[in-house]
Amino acid sequence: MVWSLLFSILSFYGILIVVNIPAPFLGLNFENGEAPKLWYAPPGFVIPIVWFVLFTLLGIGRYYLIQTSINHQWWLYGLALLCATYAYYTLGLAKITHVSALWFGLIGNFIVILLAALIVYKLFPVNKLSAILTIPVILWTVFASIIVIGEMKLEKLI
Repeated sequence: MVWSLLFSILSFYGILIVVNIPAPFLGLNFENGEAPKLWYAPPGFVIPIVWFVLFTLLGIGRYYLIQTSINHQWWLYGLALLCATYAYYTLGLAKITHVSALWFGLIGNFIVILLAALIVYKLFPVNKLSAILTIPVILWTVFASIIVIGEMKLEKLI
């Protein structure tokens, strides 16, 4: 039981870490040490901590989900992969297209919110706890989207 839970959590950490290892080598770096532009934006060091907590919740959700249905775990892995690739579909696409990364971030956040909501809907009948543990991803991503919209207003993109 403990090993299965630990494996579930570590598998989500693995996605988060392995997917993001190449990002800095590809020149996909977020600004470090820059003060938040908006009063409600958290300092930069908080964001990776929040994502580790969210991925921990997804891992715990997977653990409880596989107690009832092994097939549905792939929904959680898909969401984790989408979330982990944020740097690629924001900074990477911005680098290629010369369009602000904020636009790609907002579109990506919208897709994450929709996918996470679909996953909650799909998982709720199968395992309520797993569905509930996915909801914080939606809440955090909505908050992140509010920050992105605020930054877009500051940069006069909208």
